[in-house]
Amino acid sequence: MSILNYFKPVSTWSVQQVRDFLQRKSAKDYNLVDVRQPGEYEAGHLPGAILIPVRQIEERFKELDPEKPTITYCAAGVRSRAAAAALKNVGFKEVYSMSGGINAWEGLVAVNEPELGAVWFDPAHTPEDHIAMAWLLEDGTRQFYATLADTRHQAGESEFFGRMAAVEEQHKQSLMNLFSGIRGSHEDLPAAVLKERGEQTVLEGGVTLDQALKFVQGKPVQEVLELAISFESNALDRYMLLYAHMSDPKSREVFLRLADQERQHLRQLSDRLDQVLAGL
Repeated sequence: MSILNYFKPVSTWSVQQVRDFLQRKSAKDYNLVDVRQPGEYEAGHLPGAILIPVRQIEERFKELDPEKPTITYCAAGVRSRAAAAALKNVGFKEVYSMSGGINAWEGLVAVNEPELGAVWFDPAHTPEDHIAMAWLLEDGTRQFYATLADTRHQAGESEFFGRMAAVEEQHKQSLMNLFSGIRGSHEDLPAAVLKERGEQTVLEGGVTLDQALKFVQGKPVQEVLELAISFESNALDRYMLLYAHMSDPKSREVFLRLADQERQHLRQLSDRLDQVLAGL
């Protein structure tokens, strides 16, 4: 089974599709959600948009009506896809991420935006499948952070991303221990389940390591952090889904612990983004 079989696409709308929709509809007929940070929202946002930063989607989605069409947007269309995936997974019937984000709305063009269309996680697989898939995604994300730690040397970026990589390594070990406990043996975790893992390294959301590294090359740290936030949001969403779907208490405990750690990751990334936006 290929790792990409675990993802389903999130629907996206172009800026023009969003404009046309908003012009036709009354504000009471839809949810328009800005998933950026408060400082970004205060600097300018779409009329009528409610601010729910992507790291808060999990705890605040009940403020929205799941029966209404929902549009999420961010700066460049990266974080909004992770937010749309999270909303889709908790039962929202019609969710769209605005491609290109508010940058595209204002006429700016996003260059080399990674293809993050496959971020709606599909829970319809066995526990062993999910553990193996999670291990591979954690390893891919670790490689992403480790590469950033090796290549970005401004204002403590290397140290920050190095810490993020170390935590991903801890997540891999937790998953390996859980898998060994279920199987009763120490098999090669990915190969034992994912027979068709493919040649490319995949990160959260179904984006490949090559795509992610190509996107961040030469980009300011703000855009790097936005991409990382989308990865961690997707990871949190996935672990909470696994926690809900698992019947074994030990598995539930592991996935809940991993979800808590992803929340900490999201908080660290969001706090760092706030500092960057404030020029600190």
